Amino acid sequence: MKDPNEGLSPLAKQQRAATPWLNAVWQFTGSVFFLVGVGYAVDKYGGTGPWGLVVGGLVGSAVGFYAFIRAANRLMDQDKKK
Repeated sequence: MKDPNEGLSPLAKQQRAATPWLNAVWQFTGSVFFLVGVGYAVDKYGGTGPWGLVVGGLVGSAVGFYAFIRAANRLMDQDKKK
């Protein structure tokens, strides 16, 4: 089987190796932004003051952190198998 990194520059190889980690970071960032947005909408339309935003930020951070740790563990397990 042909190596997918064959013929790539060292920079391209590093970027390809970093892609799964960047995806894990985007999962964290996306969950935080999404749930903060939901909290903002709850505050705006429900009149709950800052509490929807606060709860959305905390829950988004917790969900994002969990997803990041799970992805990081999976990536480290794959590196150990290589």
